[in-house]
Amino acid sequence: MSGARVRRLTDVGMTVSLFFLMGFPFFGMTAHMAAGSVFFLLLVFHHWMNRHWAPSLRRGRWNAVRYLQTGANLALFLVIAALLWSSLIFARATFDFLPRLGTMSLAREMHMAAAYRGFLVMSFHVGLHGDMFASRMRSFHAKRQRGLSVAGTLLAAYGLWAFWSRGWIGYLFLQSDFVFFDFNESKWLFYFDHAAIMALGIWLGWQAMKGARRSMRRK
Repeated sequence: MSGARVRRLTDVGMTVSLFFLMGFPFFGMTAHMAAGSVFFLLLVFHHWMNRHWAPSLRRGRWNAVRYLQTGANLALFLVIAALLWSSLIFARATFDFLPRLGTMSLAREMHMAAAYRGFLVMSFHVGLHGDMFASRMRSFHAKRQRGLSVAGTLLAAYGLWAFWSRGWIGYLFLQSDFVFFDFNESKWLFYFDHAAIMALGIWLGWQAMKGARRSMRRK
């Protein structure tokens, strides 16, 4: 199996795990912990496959694109660290040999904010690599390209509405103490809204990348 295919499968696995984690009340804490462990292992493998990125920062010139990518990766590192820290605090309730890293109240707030921020940052990170999608779209007929572009933009626009209506502002900035879940809601609608929010993050990342490239061309 080629390295490119392994990367794609890893990214798909991380995405599926991420969506599963966002709907944790539907499946229970045990399943949430198992999915979190899978996601973390896939993330470690993802970084191992991209292990040459960090040493490369010492070489070459810095420009708008490089600053943007590095800033997004730094933000991603911080939210993953917060998720891991808070997860260890939660896990101590079951595995008492783990070190005491904080209170459950701290863990709950940290985990909620980091989870929702991480979802957006990861989506933004994918958008920074929009060239992969653009290159595939170039193989399509012009009408199909326009149709996919319009559909993606409309999905991102709906994602903005879903972001607001589901109260993500409160979760991101700890204005809410708990995540509200309607257990009578269709899981399909729940995940469609989250897919739209991800599309919004990807669209923002792609627009930011295009803006960074335009600023470089003007110099």
